[in-house]
Amino acid sequence: MGSIALSRGGARRASVGVLFLALAFACVPSVEAAFLNADLGARPVGMGGAFSAIADDSNAALYNPAGIVQVQWNELSATYANLFSGLDLHSGNDTVQLNQGFLAYTSRPIPRIGSFELSWSNFNASHLYREDTVALTYARNLGDFFPVLDNALALGVNLKYLHRSVTQDAFTASDPVFAGGNSAHGQTVDAGVLYHPNEGPLTGLRFALVGMNLTQPDVGFQERDRVPLETRFGVAYQSKNMPWLVPDVDISRRDGITGVAGGLESWLLHNTRGLLGGVNRDEGALGLSYFQMIGKRFGLRLDYGYTIPFFIDESGGSHRLALTMYF
Repeated sequence: MGSIALSRGGARRASVGVLFLALAFACVPSVEAAFLNADLGARPVGMGGAFSAIADDSNAALYNPAGIVQVQWNELSATYANLFSGLDLHSGNDTVQLNQGFLAYTSRPIPRIGSFELSWSNFNASHLYREDTVALTYARNLGDFFPVLDNALALGVNLKYLHRSVTQDAFTASDPVFAGGNSAHGQTVDAGVLYHPNEGPLTGLRFALVGMNLTQPDVGFQERDRVPLETRFGVAYQSKNMPWLVPDVDISRRDGITGVAGGLESWLLHNTRGLLGGVNRDEGALGLSYFQMIGKRFGLRLDYGYTIPFFIDESGGSHRLALTMYF
């Protein structure tokens, strides 16, 4: 989830509306800074965010860019999220809505070139604050260069442009925190590795290692406010005896805080119905997926993810809906 993270030295001078929302987010332990790549994508969220070692669709750019080598069709995917439904937030006379969006186009692998994705993600606190991230993702199977690896090892990178802004009002118009402007931007890089051996004693296991925001860009309004480096290690397993059930575990580290997420995904009825479940230190999650081919060259997948927070009693949970077209 995105967060409101004003420059640390000037937060106490910000507008009442922005401060209220910042305080509301302070009760959510997972929110440490801006551009937190958590709770994005309906399918990964339905697994509690444990997705880096699966990462086999357009959501891969959010969790492990190396995973887009597994996308075998062109994909166009859109996600909308309504966050913390029932939580009553106000800024002056305005009711504040917390929303997320994600839009991505992922190409099938291009022979001798690799796999590409172009995506946009957004967090918006209406009337107050927004974050936008535009990413170009590239990934390649290292077996293309070293045949002995037999496509068991893939490397991927995200090139990201980050932009954040605060909506100015009567309180912030003359605030020295925003003397240099009410928006900030930066560029950074993610890198990911996916290892999924096709033979030997590790067959069925999948391993992921990801580093996000490697350059730790400064997105502060007045003082420095660097996006922290985040590292992830993920493990998933798909056995030959039960290929329809895939567990995944992610361990992350960001700004000195360790997070653990665990999830399960089960595809049934000839891989047309998906059941998802997961948990992390902040919330429990459930999800449903439906996949349908329409002819031989076009398919649709609908994903729904629901999370219930452990630390916000007033919220009825967050809802995410995604539609993916395969062609």
